[in-house]
Amino acid sequence: MKNRDWIILAISLLLFPTTLWAQTVVLVHGFQGNGMDWREDGITQTLQQQGFVDGGDLIFTPRGIYNPLPTAVFPTKPARMVYTLELPPRAPILQQAQWLNLYLQQIYAQRQEPLTLVGHSAGGLVARSWLVQYASVPVDTLITIATPHLGTPRANMASAATNTPMTLLAEAMGFNEWTEEAQDLYRDMRTEEPGRFLYWLNHQPHPAIRYVAVARDDKPRPDQFDFVVPTYSQNMNNVFALAGKAEYWVSGDGHSLDSEDGLLLARLLSR
Repeated sequence: MKNRDWIILAISLLLFPTTLWAQTVVLVHGFQGNGMDWREDGITQTLQQQGFVDGGDLIFTPRGIYNPLPTAVFPTKPARMVYTLELPPRAPILQQAQWLNLYLQQIYAQRQEPLTLVGHSAGGLVARSWLVQYASVPVDTLITIATPHLGTPRANMASAATNTPMTLLAEAMGFNEWTEEAQDLYRDMRTEEPGRFLYWLNHQPHPAIRYVAVARDDKPRPDQFDFVVPTYSQNMNNVFALAGKAEYWVSGDGHSLDSEDGLLLARLLSR
């Protein structure tokens, strides 16, 4: 989007915050991430400026799900809520989807309305896997940001390097993304081929909801490239089961979340 478009968006959101229709938004972090990433990168703050209430960062414990910011502090049920949550960031995609299922059931029990899921990076795969494997509560929208829907060559490299001297050297140098602990996750995010996880996922029937893919454009400037996930892989329209069914937007620089993502997310939630 051009600078003029962002200015118009910001002004319209300030003037017409009540146009936001999404009621309950759940933000799903990616590989090596955590729920607080959405706050540190300014995403939740942007949504709060548009009328959302921060519902807290949900944490899974042996005694159940703990929320450091309990909803009981609100005198009335807020019209719009945004939640973050903590997943095991190096676990296989389907295992993370199991955790997500427990979180979403609790959120839905409190809110009693369809949810909007937003996933960054591998979090988008976790959310999409939940849709095809569980879908135990109503969801009306899935938004993914910089998600490797068709996989990423970096996962191919990391998977191939597991249990080799390269892994030991990387661990000794502090490059935790190469650790053996995440080898199953690396396999899940390898580029799509028959017999691999993403081939299975991408050929499963998907529910008829709104799908939105937010990608990093690799054309305008080399310094805006996403060196983690190729642009074509971030487009859900390239997924076999979703061909032609997803909205496609461009936002941000590089793979990480930034302020542009917050503004675009606010716009998408108002549509």
